[in-house]
Amino acid sequence: MKKRITAFLLTAVMLLGALAGCGGPANNSGDGSGDGGNGGDNTSRSLKIRKVNSLASTDYDVVTYTEDMSILSDNVFQGLYGMDEAGGGYCKLLAKDVAISEDGITYTITLVDATFQNGDAVKASDVKFSYDRAMATERFNYVTDMIDSVEVQDDKTVVFTLKYPYSAIDHTFFSIKITSEREITEAGASYGTTAHTAATGPYAISKYDPAGGLTLTAYDGYWGGAPAIKTVEYVLITEDSAAVIAYENGEIDFMNNAPTSDWEALVSASGDNNAVLKGNSIRTLYINYQSTTNNSILANDLVRQAICYAVDKNAINTVATSGLGTTSDEYILSDYVATAPEAKDFETYSYNPEKAKELLLQAGYTEADLAAGVSVGTLTTYGPATGEKAKAAQVVQANLKAVGLLCEIDVADSNINVPKLKAHDFDLGIYGDSGNYDFNNIRQQVLVDGGYCIVDLTGNPGELDYSKVESLLADGIAETDIAARKAIYTELWSMVADTATMHPYMNMPVAVVWSSALNPGDGAQSPTYYHLNTFSWK
Repeated sequence: MKKRITAFLLTAVMLLGALAGCGGPANNSGDGSGDGGNGGDNTSRSLKIRKVNSLASTDYDVVTYTEDMSILSDNVFQGLYGMDEAGGGYCKLLAKDVAISEDGITYTITLVDATFQNGDAVKASDVKFSYDRAMATERFNYVTDMIDSVEVQDDKTVVFTLKYPYSAIDHTFFSIKITSEREITEAGASYGTTAHTAATGPYAISKYDPAGGLTLTAYDGYWGGAPAIKTVEYVLITEDSAAVIAYENGEIDFMNNAPTSDWEALVSASGDNNAVLKGNSIRTLYINYQSTTNNSILANDLVRQAICYAVDKNAINTVATSGLGTTSDEYILSDYVATAPEAKDFETYSYNPEKAKELLLQAGYTEADLAAGVSVGTLTTYGPATGEKAKAAQVVQANLKAVGLLCEIDVADSNINVPKLKAHDFDLGIYGDSGNYDFNNIRQQVLVDGGYCIVDLTGNPGELDYSKVESLLADGIAETDIAARKAIYTELWSMVADTATMHPYMNMPVAVVWSSALNPGDGAQSPTYYHLNTFSWK
């Protein structure tokens, strides 16, 4: 077993290109020659970054919005492992050494010499506290319920005992952040509502307005080296058009969520200071077969299939991202993840409005019904009213109308509509998810134990054998051979795709622009988890 697991880990490292530089010393290569509006001296200049939505909490385990997680993950909080997208995949962070038992059950981890932003040394007891806290939180069940125990061996060593071999443990070590037991205990119920110093990252939250932006201040005692830029201000700008103007006026120094609908204007304003990255984020249309709208119309397999065939993914890409995205049938992209099923190996629903109408007629609706329009309820999504999800919803609405189906659109802030989606309180929904670097991430969508599941498949839509789904999930995570895991997950996803409840439509582009006074570090190569401590002023 030891040889199999070791071989798998080595193969994964080669596939992902994980680099030891994750969380390393700050990039201090800037020579201070750029003026950036400060007469040639940027040492005291704040880095200003656009934020689309307000931050729900300063506690990492509360936030679920990708933008919030990209700010908090590795920049403020850190896990035993980090994410190095620019280099590829996971890498050790607070974990200095990891020893795995022959049976793949025990992980003995030695910690790096690090301190929290409050100055306290990071100890194994803080690791145990952090994992115990996460394991008691429903949100993290899908990445922690394979853990049997976390025990302190000494101040620098912590021992994880698993219930069974778990080949995606890297994502668990990345997802759970190590926090200060002392500070969180002392803060009590107020933790997460204010600025704090309970994390280990290169930046601490120094100002926090739940209804507005936030400010990060460099932690000069950071174990990986003091960051070059000392203050980072996240400026809340919800409307894309306003963000473009702010960038053009020099009020924003960096955007990794630049609106693709205005990309030409941003390219013109940025000169050479821009990039379009292929993100690891997929947009999916969800169809809730448990909806009771219009006599439970969405419980009909033929109606759900018709909806899938009616969606014009190319039109969505053009309207929502100016054609910069990539249409996709894969929930997690096979070109990112070695174990992900390829679209050629499972049923897909290519744009075919004639097929959609044929299925609706088979479902019992007449030509007259379709001419008058048959309601399928409301399409729920979130984000700015002019954002890509709202634009995608408008295209879907038009696509459905073209085949005789009607829907309303409900677009609201993520804090309002994401909880609706996760509570299965919707008819149709558009939701974005990042696939990470292991197909086991699909578990959060097909197993209702992690707070991410949008469609509850446990009710067996289309006579889905849900016990088989659970069995395949267990088989996939216990298997260490990549080809064998891919075969298992292909069978799993084929079953899910057949239900026509999850219809991936586009892999999002990540458009990035920055100030001419800024060296953007890995922000110009990392679609989600950029590291502010690699940034510097010129």
